[in-house]
Amino acid sequence: MSGWLSRRMVERNIIGEEEQGIYQFGVRNGIIILINITTAFLIGLFTEQLLVVCIFTLSFMTLRSFTGGYHCDSSLLCYISSSFVLFIPVNTGSLFVRMSVMVVLLTLAAAAGIIIALSPMHSKKRKLDHAEKKHFGRRARVIVILQAAVFLGLWYLGYNGYAYAVYSSICIIAVFMLAGKAQLYLQLHMEK
Repeated sequence: MSGWLSRRMVERNIIGEEEQGIYQFGVRNGIIILINITTAFLIGLFTEQLLVVCIFTLSFMTLRSFTGGYHCDSSLLCYISSSFVLFIPVNTGSLFVRMSVMVVLLTLAAAAGIIIALSPMHSKKRKLDHAEKKHFGRRARVIVILQAAVFLGLWYLGYNGYAYAVYSSICIIAVFMLAGKAQLYLQLHMEK
């Protein structure tokens, strides 16, 4: 579909032929994002926790785009795993309310610490230069601190489900970063 749309844009002189690849890439990514947002919306509706899913998705997407970490090799596997991850804040929220304050705070501190220490992570396919590392790292650190503050505010006010959505996104991203670090380590050592 993205190829067809970009060809039509060239045929109608909306874009130049040399820009076709860039627009095709943008349209393809836009469609993928739209499918993911639609899936998240449907999961939220079916589980009757739309606001929890929306808060989790917003928290997850804003932080994940600056941290890096584990990435699936195929788009289909990425879509399936991303959809599966949405069920974590929906189905495990009851565990959160039974956790002690100390466990919650220590887990949050550990997850935020992992994100601060490891952000941003490059991948085997995409190495980051010094300026990119500095830019993405600064953004990731600011976002995780802001999200931790939002979590604490929601938790203090008694909005446990919404607080857990933010908390779980921070923890899951930290796990993805550790998995990404392990993936990079294995890739580098298997090549030798």
